[in-house]
Amino acid sequence: MSDWTQDQLVAAVGAYRMMQRRAAQGLTVNKAQVYRELAEQHGRTPKAWEYRMQNISHVLDQLKQPWLSGLRPAANVGPEVTGQLIKLLGGTPLTDSATVTTGRTRAQLQEERQSAEESLAFSPLDAEDQRRRVLATIVRRQGQASFRTALLEAYAGRCAITGCGVVDVLEAAHVYPYQGAATNSLSNGLLLRADVHTLFDLYLISVEPETKIVLAAPTLRDTEYGQLDGSRLGQPVAEHLAVSAELLGWHRSQCAW
Repeated sequence: MSDWTQDQLVAAVGAYRMMQRRAAQGLTVNKAQVYRELAEQHGRTPKAWEYRMQNISHVLDQLKQPWLSGLRPAANVGPEVTGQLIKLLGGTPLTDSATVTTGRTRAQLQEERQSAEESLAFSPLDAEDQRRRVLATIVRRQGQASFRTALLEAYAGRCAITGCGVVDVLEAAHVYPYQGAATNSLSNGLLLRADVHTLFDLYLISVEPETKIVLAAPTLRDTEYGQLDGSRLGQPVAEHLAVSAELLGWHRSQCAW
């Protein structure tokens, strides 16, 4: 694995990002074919390219960025190559503590909460304006209209985890975080009740990709949400509308428990 050229590392990162984009769009990712093409174009064996992809997953994991399901992180990357990969991936190294993501998210939530409280300080003179802001926030949280409508139809107007059928509290949840219109794909979406959507986005509720069993974080086990642990994910009205197992695998990999 030594003496990789800059061109080879650039090719590896480019191919990795391409596979991530395809996965986010719900498209098939033929990893073996990608490795063969890289081997033909840039030398080395397909197996060497596969292992380098796992090295990229490791670097992304250290950067607290999503890595591609099926390419579990392989840590034996030399410091020089690690530095090059970080630069190519556009990141900076972070601590490898398993609680960093959740801690950072909670801190950001607190900042947003404080900001919201300050900006929404009550005044009867602008009550209608504040009401509009609240409604706009609800609409944004429910998701893009066409994406949400498609999920409502796919799951027959019921939360995929709780079975709740109150349409006003059902939201379009992204399994892989929203990164433009391409991620508004049914294979990257679940129809979730608002509170469950929040816990899903915080990686406190997830789904086992193969069995479609719902999993709840240990911190939720003694709450009403603990009852969801072990239940089965609701299925859409047609198989081709189902969420991607690969993307569910990525989401599960982001959970620190």
